Amino acid sequence: MTGNRYLSGAFAPVTEEITAYDLPVTGRLPAHLNGRYLRNGPNPLGIEDAATHLWTLGAGMVHGVRIRDGRAEWYRNRWVRSTAVADRLANHGAARPSTS
Repeated sequence: MTGNRYLSGAFAPVTEEITAYDLPVTGRLPAHLNGRYLRNGPNPLGIEDAATHLWTLGAGMVHGVRIRDGRAEWYRNRWVRSTAVADRLANHGAARPSTS
């Protein structure tokens, strides 16, 4: 890749939207802990100049984990659908989000 530390390791962009079920848990989640953990942050959808890219730039992506009864039921991530992101994803064969 490049020498830009913001494009590899923990800072590497997530390249696709996924949904995963029945996640493995290391350790133990308290059985009474129920809800969702959500995180919103930058995630580039295409890098224009790797030499000058900063991790704080890029389209937004929301990540979520559903926790219930001591289990991590699912993980999902989705790009925040600005017009530019929706157009770019449509050009790569991804469906536009439903409005219903």
